[in-house]
Amino acid sequence: MNKMKRTTLIALVLAVQGLALGWLILRYERIVVQGVEVRFPCTAYDPYDPLRGRYLRATVEEWTTTLPSSVTNLDYGLKNKFVVRIEPATNGLWRVAEAAFEPTKEGVWVRPKSSRMDYRLSSRERRKEEPWKDFEKRRMASGLAVAATFPDRLFVNEKLAPAAERLLREKSRDAVAVYRVLGGRIVLTDIELNGKSVLKWAREDGKEGVK
Repeated sequence: MNKMKRTTLIALVLAVQGLALGWLILRYERIVVQGVEVRFPCTAYDPYDPLRGRYLRATVEEWTTTLPSSVTNLDYGLKNKFVVRIEPATNGLWRVAEAAFEPTKEGVWVRPKSSRMDYRLSSRERRKEEPWKDFEKRRMASGLAVAATFPDRLFVNEKLAPAAERLLREKSRDAVAVYRVLGGRIVLTDIELNGKSVLKWAREDGKEGVK
């Protein structure tokens, strides 16, 4: 009897997991088909992970200085508490226009993968031989900003991975991450190199290699 109960319980757990996975796939496909296409400049590379498969990584971190009026001091406790409004910028790219705790007006709003507060002035902007005490004063006077990151993993077919990896090494200087946005959710669908899909480029490269 106990064995039958365990078997039934395992079957139920597997069924629930299968339904959850199916729902996630359907949600992803709906965003891809119906979502608004947006593009951000990115840093792209191929981090091989034997446990998670082959994927390309597109790192996007966008900053905005337009914050909720209630935020007047740096508060690290607000990490991942923001949603962001994105809008078209130049050259077909988009930018983060403002951060808020909830969508506040019409526009394209998304919940980023992560968000964090900091001062506008970064540590990279410290002057040569400038004392840290003086630099911290300048940082605090520079004002506040929020950085948002977006989904960064684009899984690729194992056969395409070597060509995609080589292309990223050779042409990643002007890489662009292509996303779809729907209902506040954002998914990574492609990476473009010099205006061309890295997946399409890798397929063409593979065909040429067979000849």
